[in-house]
Amino acid sequence: MKAEGVWFAGPGRVEVRPEEVREPGRHEVLVRATVSLISAGTEMLLYRGEIPTAEELGLDRPGRAGTYPFPVKYGYQVVGEVAAAGPAAAYGVGTPVFAVHPHQDLFVLDSRPGVNKGSSFVYPLPAGLSPERAAFTNLYGVALNAMLDAPVRVGDCVVVSGLGPVGLFLARMARPVAGRLVLVDPADTRRAAAAAIGADAVVSPAGAADAIGDASDGRGADLYFEASGAPPALQAAIAGTGQDGTVVVVSYYGTRRVDLLLAPEFHYRRIHLVSSQAGRLNPALTPRWTMPRRVGVAMARLRDVDLDLVSHRFPLSDAALAYETVDRPRGDVRGVLLTYGGTR
Repeated sequence: MKAEGVWFAGPGRVEVRPEEVREPGRHEVLVRATVSLISAGTEMLLYRGEIPTAEELGLDRPGRAGTYPFPVKYGYQVVGEVAAAGPAAAYGVGTPVFAVHPHQDLFVLDSRPGVNKGSSFVYPLPAGLSPERAAFTNLYGVALNAMLDAPVRVGDCVVVSGLGPVGLFLARMARPVAGRLVLVDPADTRRAAAAAIGADAVVSPAGAADAIGDASDGRGADLYFEASGAPPALQAAIAGTGQDGTVVVVSYYGTRRVDLLLAPEFHYRRIHLVSSQAGRLNPALTPRWTMPRRVGVAMARLRDVDLDLVSHRFPLSDAALAYETVDRPRGDVRGVLLTYGGTR
C-alpha cells in the first residue's frame, strides 16, 4: 500500500515522502490517520538540528527511520482509526486510536498492550474524546508526569513559566490545589488564552518577580514549573523560588547552552532542582503507575479541559509550512495540527 510521511531532510527542511505500507500481521493494526500534533519541544529541536545524540531519537521504534542527524522520520502523536486488523489484534476495524508514530497518513503498529517495555504503541480513545483533543494526549502526559514528580500541596504558591499546551495543562492541574497560582509568558496572546484558568496573576517575565512576591507574601514560590523551553527562564525560576522550594525542569533544552548563576539563591535557599523527563515515571510510584495508566488518565482528563488548544491546522501536504509556523517567534501559536484525508 502507498502512504505519505513527514521527514526532516536537514535543519529547517521538511519533506513529505512516499512510504510503502504492508498488510497488518497477527497482532497488528493498520491505522488511517485523522490528525496529528506537532510537538513544540523535542520535535522542534530535531527540526532545528539541536538534538545532541542519536540515542534520544529512539530510531528503533516503529515508524521512525533515517540516519542521525538527517534525514530522519520522527514524531509521536497521531490520532486515527483502525482500517484493518490482524486476527489477534487488540482492536477491531473502526476503533478510534491514539498512536505513538511519526506523522504519516497510513501505517502499521503492534497493538499488544505493554509490547514496548511495559508501554504500548496504540491506545483506544475513550468515548467523548474528539480526535483533535486526543492529539494532545502525549503533551498532557508530559504535564502529568511533572505533577507526579513534584505534586502540588494544598496552599502552595505555584508558578508555571511557559504557557504552551504543557504549561496550560500544568496550570489547569495546579489551580484546584494551589493556594496562589502565578503564570508567566512573554506573549500577550498566550497570557490572554490562559486567563480562563483563574490564576492569581498572569504576567510577562518582566513582571514575574513582583507577582511572585505578592502571591507568596515575600517568601518566594513553593513550587516552580519551568515549561517555557527558554534557557534564561531557568535562572528566573531559581530566583523566584523560596527557601527549600522546588524547581521542576519540564523543558528539554537540547544542545542550547544553559548558563546558571547559582549563588546566592540556589545554595543559600537550599532549592531543589528536579528533572522531569517524560520518558520515565517517578520510580517511587512504580509499579502502581505505568505508562498505560498515565495515558489513560491523560485521555480521561483531556475531555474536561476547557481551553482553546489549537491555533493552526494544515493538511499533510503543507507540513513544511506547519513547522515554519511552530518555529516562528510569535505568541499566537499554540497547538499546530496536521490533518489527513483532505480536511483542513
